[in-house]
Amino acid sequence: MTDDRADALNNPAKLNESPPPREEADLTCDEYMVFAMKDSHHAFSLGLETVLECIRAAELEGAVPQLPAQWWWELQTRYSLDFKHAPLD
Repeated sequence: MTDDRADALNNPAKLNESPPPREEADLTCDEYMVFAMKDSHHAFSLGLETVLECIRAAELEGAVPQLPAQWWWELQTRYSLDFKHAPLD
């Protein structure tokens, strides 16, 4: 494993306990919901679409229980999601 990958794995992000006030937050993306995150070095945002793609990938890897297909289809329709790395069947 390269040093960069080891550094990334040893620097987990968590929800920011004190995110910026809504009027100061950068909400320029088209995400439905954005989470304020913070690691040891940065404050950043993580969109709901990214979180859902991660859950879908974890589901396919068997890391989380399988979710109902109907739930995924409803999310894809509701948020116009494109599961590029983990397409729906």
